[in-house]
Amino acid sequence: MLVKLLKTTRPAALLSFFGMAVLFFALQLLHLSDYSFVQTGYPLFDLAQYLLFSNKWLAAILVFVLSLLMAMGFNNLISEKGVLKYNTVLPASVLIIFVSIFSFSSVWLAVFLLLFFLNKLLGVYQKERPYTVLFDAAFLLGMSVLIYPPTIFLFPLIYIANLTYSATGWRNYIIPVLGFISPLLMMVCYLFFVDVLPLYIEHYIRMLNLSLPSVDITLSKGIFFMLLAILLLSAFKELAQWIALKSLRSRKAFIVFVAYFLFSLFGFFTPAADDLQQLMVLAFPIAAFVGNYLLFARKWWWYEVLFALFLLSAIYFHLSQVFGL
Repeated sequence: MLVKLLKTTRPAALLSFFGMAVLFFALQLLHLSDYSFVQTGYPLFDLAQYLLFSNKWLAAILVFVLSLLMAMGFNNLISEKGVLKYNTVLPASVLIIFVSIFSFSSVWLAVFLLLFFLNKLLGVYQKERPYTVLFDAAFLLGMSVLIYPPTIFLFPLIYIANLTYSATGWRNYIIPVLGFISPLLMMVCYLFFVDVLPLYIEHYIRMLNLSLPSVDITLSKGIFFMLLAILLLSAFKELAQWIALKSLRSRKAFIVFVAYFLFSLFGFFTPAADDLQQLMVLAFPIAAFVGNYLLFARKWWWYEVLFALFLLSAIYFHLSQVFGL
């Protein structure tokens, strides 16, 4: 069975992971939409568009590279920070399937930065003076906000990590503010000198105005998200039942992931959410929760079927884009 194989880090498991990544890349190439440089109002993302790619093929390649880097990087983070007891490629596999349905946008670059942000936050564990780690985490989050404004709702997560890891010194609450505003101040200075600062301030404020979400879900997306919801509910149930038996480091990490998940939900109530693209911000906690569930759940037939259907629903989504189903 596929999940049983992906629970390990054997060569066959790694080949299966890379096989899924290449499969989804090939499917994306079959239904590429036209892409052209368009000003988004996010200066860092607009610069990245200008420098990194100029057509749909380069955008597709960039998505493939970012998805691989995020999946492998997150899998290493899960192992190095002691989030899961065993080395496995399950979190990477869940993440590569999940992100495969999203087209390229500013969210991709923001989420890529959030991977390093998470790595810094989980690095606060057992540090007496985590000043550098907290400054770096806040700085990365500030960079992410410049690319995709709704990630600003993750700022309280830094203080949740402080409390979770008992980093309660007063400097630990001042330093994140300094780190967060540093990239913002640099961008403000640049925009002021080129005389466009008022326009960008107005744009960012407008993108963060709270409003009811408006989404357009096709049949293929609906099937995919329904199966994802079942997986998540099963994962939350598993986590609630067994979190007390996990190691101290693992429990604290999952508290951070739960807080990350909850704070990210606020982004759906902003105009910047751009349909369902905000779901990309949830990629890391989703991969952590579902990976943990698939690794430790006892009803093997249930999670094998669920994971297979989840994988097939992602493939069906791409085929529906190709054939207009």
